[in-house]
Amino acid sequence: MPKRSPEHMKAQRERILRATIRCIGELGLEKTSIATIRSKADLSTGAIYKHFGSKDEIVKAALQFAAMDPSEVPHRWSPLRDDLAALEEQHGFDVTTIARANLELLASGLRPGPMRDLLKPQMEQALVLLAERLSAMEESGEIRLKMSALRTATCLIALTEGQKWLGLAGEREFKDISADIAAGLECLVEPIRSTSSEISNRLHSGEAEVPKPDPL
Repeated sequence: MPKRSPEHMKAQRERILRATIRCIGELGLEKTSIATIRSKADLSTGAIYKHFGSKDEIVKAALQFAAMDPSEVPHRWSPLRDDLAALEEQHGFDVTTIARANLELLASGLRPGPMRDLLKPQMEQALVLLAERLSAMEESGEIRLKMSALRTATCLIALTEGQKWLGLAGEREFKDISADIAAGLECLVEPIRSTSSEISNRLHSGEAEVPKPDPL
């Protein structure tokens, strides 16, 4: 049998992880198995076991694959708010697949056991990262928080995910779901000032006027 290149093995591994996320979104975690992952990935069982020793190993790797990337989390409030409210593809997955997979995983994590142990540190890392961004924004004078940064981060995630699930279940338009999320986020975080680039953009678009000096 010819030796597979590292690039081939990396692509095959990602194929397995993507198939796992799709299976969790479509079937739920409990019904996701090596067999369903193999079928979704269109690979042999032997190919699966070249990369992973069990379903738990695959799920753990899939969670890490889809985890929040610190380099992609904005340092300014406006782009962060827009990212949270956006209903766009993530890692090549459509919005519905991501929302369903997240809901299935969180539901599985409600019960004590391996899945909770797996999810808890990942969720904590995401919340701490978001809280650090919010703290830095508040210290710079860009926003004012109405609660602690960590509590605000928790509420932002809860509001964002909850609105997505309710909106998608109610078959609402994506733009309406996004608008509701953005409005809710503004209730939790109070912007204090616009950045110079935002002011410049509004001036060029005619949305803002150049302030006139006070009369002598």
